[in-house]
Amino acid sequence: MLTFWIHLRAFFTVVVVSCAHPVNWDQCVRVDQWLLPELQEGYKIWSGQTHPYQSEKDYLKNLPSK
Repeated sequence: MLTFWIHLRAFFTVVVVSCAHPVNWDQCVRVDQWLLPELQEGYKIWSGQTHPYQSEKDYLKNLPSK
């Protein structure tokens, strides 16, 4: 539960406070382009469906050894 509150506070500090400034409204208005995909990705990581940086990890494993 503590992790949830830490992430919620970080989200508020970074996103909500930044989007409160009129100069940033153009970037913040399309929530469907930046928030929803990241929430979906976060859920996949949280639920164990994917691992962050898995493609990079696979690439490094497949490099030939010296």
